[in-house]
Amino acid sequence: MDYLFTELRDRLPMPDVARFYGLEVNRAGFANCPFHPDNEPSLKIYDDHYHCFGCGAHGDVTDFVARLFGVSQYEAAKKLDYDFGLHLTDQPFHAQIKRVVNPEVEYHNWLHSAERILNDYLNAMCRWQRYYAPKRPDEPLHPLFGESLTNMEYYQYIYEQIRFGSETEKREWYENGREIIERLQERMKQHDMTGLSVKRKAI
Repeated sequence: MDYLFTELRDRLPMPDVARFYGLEVNRAGFANCPFHPDNEPSLKIYDDHYHCFGCGAHGDVTDFVARLFGVSQYEAAKKLDYDFGLHLTDQPFHAQIKRVVNPEVEYHNWLHSAERILNDYLNAMCRWQRYYAPKRPDEPLHPLFGESLTNMEYYQYIYEQIRFGSETEKREWYENGREIIERLQERMKQHDMTGLSVKRKAI
């Protein structure tokens, strides 16, 4: 048993495990904690363990999966072995184990993710308006410049609702507007937004 846990710690970097199970880890190694409502990333992902500075959750890869899926340490170890194809044990694993999701954690993490996606898109449209603005009256509009003119006001409104709106407004977007954010996220993936950015003025 100890051999299995040791091998998992040695073979599986904590950042890889966190990302595999759906966490978005930023460049500083932080992610929104899945174990409590977390508006600002407070879960630090180290190479061999994790620690949440918000709720105090702490442990290695096996502990993380046990907590995330609500199973025993041994079941978590078997799941890691199965999911990463390590073949360290021949013990049967119940693949139907599902992640334990706290509805409030899911809601707050979605708000944080939606705000980030909207902010990135609005910053990109500012960049497009600056760099693709027509230089001559008869010059055809660049598609990205046209997109920014069409979409800026609408997505600015959504951003303000999600960031500054009432709790009722935020939950309305969470219940009925998630598809809009999902489409926007796909739009972001279609275009490289990592170049020079023109920041919007603070509201």
